[in-house]
Amino acid sequence: MTGICIRPANADDAAGFPAIERSAANAFLSVAGLEWIAGEAVMSAEQHRVHIDAGTVWLAETEGRSIGFVTSAIFGDALHIIELSVADGHQGQGLGRRLLEAAAEYARDNGLAALTLTTFRDLPFNETFYQKLGYRTLNEAEMPKRLADILEAEIENGLPGNRRCAMRLML
Repeated sequence: MTGICIRPANADDAAGFPAIERSAANAFLSVAGLEWIAGEAVMSAEQHRVHIDAGTVWLAETEGRSIGFVTSAIFGDALHIIELSVADGHQGQGLGRRLLEAAAEYARDNGLAALTLTTFRDLPFNETFYQKLGYRTLNEAEMPKRLADILEAEIENGLPGNRRCAMRLML
């Protein structure tokens, strides 16, 4: 995709992130049993700014317009992907992959060993997408406590546990 710039986000960019996340969530409207996610609350601009200040957020933009982002945080030797969102109408064009590549480059440059995330199982734009990029779904025995705790919190907040998984990409 040409005309797309991937760059570190700045504090001013955060104001547009909730709208991008809401737009991206429209993908769930076509997933039986998960349609409700499209109407759920998203991370606030203030929450994103905390991670922007830490230098762990990247933005995709075209013609000065923000169309995607990845927000992450360092935990031990891993960069954890908190949120990856690409606006509806720009999905399926490689932007998510490019945003994740920016995060992986940062992780490598900072001596981190892996990228981690939690996501939905068996959805082409979730677990399957990450598997194509080299992420591996973790089983219960190999899952770090931090990821198990995140999954538990997601379930407590209403996500269906049988449809969630944790994944890791070793760098």
